[in-house]
Amino acid sequence: MTELADSSPPNTPPSSSSSCGVDEDEGVGHAGGSEAHQSALGDFEAVLQQGFLGLRFPAEMEVRFQQDTAPERVRLLRIGAFLGLILAGALLYTDWIMVPDRFTAATQWRLLFLVPVLGLSAAFLQKVPSLWQDWTGLINSVLSASVHCYLCISSTDELAGPYLVTLSMIVLFNGGVTRMRFWRAMQIDVIVLALFAGAALCIPNPNVPVMVGQSLIMVSTTLFTLYNSYGLEREERTNWLMLQHEHQLLDKLERGNQRLDQITRFDPLTEIANRRHFDEFVGQVWSRCARDGTSVAVLMMDIDHFKLYNDHYGHPVGDACLKEVASTMARSLRRPGDLVARFGGEEFIAILSCTTLAEALAAAQRVRTAVWELARPHAASLTQDRVTISVGVACLRANEPGASTIRLLAQADEALYQAKANGRNQAQAFGEAS
Repeated sequence: MTELADSSPPNTPPSSSSSCGVDEDEGVGHAGGSEAHQSALGDFEAVLQQGFLGLRFPAEMEVRFQQDTAPERVRLLRIGAFLGLILAGALLYTDWIMVPDRFTAATQWRLLFLVPVLGLSAAFLQKVPSLWQDWTGLINSVLSASVHCYLCISSTDELAGPYLVTLSMIVLFNGGVTRMRFWRAMQIDVIVLALFAGAALCIPNPNVPVMVGQSLIMVSTTLFTLYNSYGLEREERTNWLMLQHEHQLLDKLERGNQRLDQITRFDPLTEIANRRHFDEFVGQVWSRCARDGTSVAVLMMDIDHFKLYNDHYGHPVGDACLKEVASTMARSLRRPGDLVARFGGEEFIAILSCTTLAEALAAAQRVRTAVWELARPHAASLTQDRVTISVGVACLRANEPGASTIRLLAQADEALYQAKANGRNQAQAFGEAS
């Protein structure tokens, strides 16, 4: 065995180099940590309980809802625009039957005006800002209704008045096909009803009973579709709230599980890894180094005469000593992938992957030096007048015959025993340094 230091105050050794990279998420964590912040969107459950008769959420939640549902809105609006193209062409047939004297104008307005507008709307809808996408549905509906009213008003055919009832198709189309949101649907329907009323008043010699019947149809259709639009949007918003609430609960559960996992993996006093976490971590490191053909080193560290320290200063001071020493050990092992754990009582252990024996010995000396430089008084010590540690070092190539973590830990423990037997406050290696 090779002894690195005696009981005299040591000089700080050169730092050990890293042989290979190690994932940082396998390094030391802390049991403590800030609590996860509450969602900025607010409490979904509270909104569900309070209701939203106005079909509006709190500002930030409303923005999130619009963002989440935007792709489906775009899909429906594009379908509506494409179907509107077909409907614009199909209405030419009814134009020819109902207002034959305006068929040429109908062809021009529908094919040369409405069809290009609807086509451009369908083609470039995704490039329109989300806040303006629903407005395309309103614009298309108003333009279609305006063209239809113009054809009926400018026609002298006796069927021009009854032909106004076709405006109800626009109301039904927005309520059933594009599923326009309630408030936007209400805007469209009010405008369409106003256009219908204005056109009905401008029709020369109208058939009053027919126009009254048409008005009843238009108003009824509008009310029924608005009722349906309100129900559909309320259901959509409710389902979205329930889904977000479920995600919120799952996130809280996951954070709780992570917190519980941290508590079970880290020592609450020293705030470093505990024995359970070390056992899992050393298995991962060993498997990786066995695959890569590299070495694994272990430092077994023990605070010298700690029972005498506790008896002399008391357990509260002893706990503070353990915490300070543990923190010093963690800082002294500089690579993110090096893990320090509390092995039990005043005994600590460190695992260093991709590390040669020489590098491990240098790291052990660095840790011992750092604890020495704390200059924490230890009047009851039989070794020095300050707190010191003894370190046992072992290193094995993970893929060599007969190598195992059990053998590695046994060698480190034997080296620690030898360090104590030789006078403590020193680092002792099992085998020769390379």
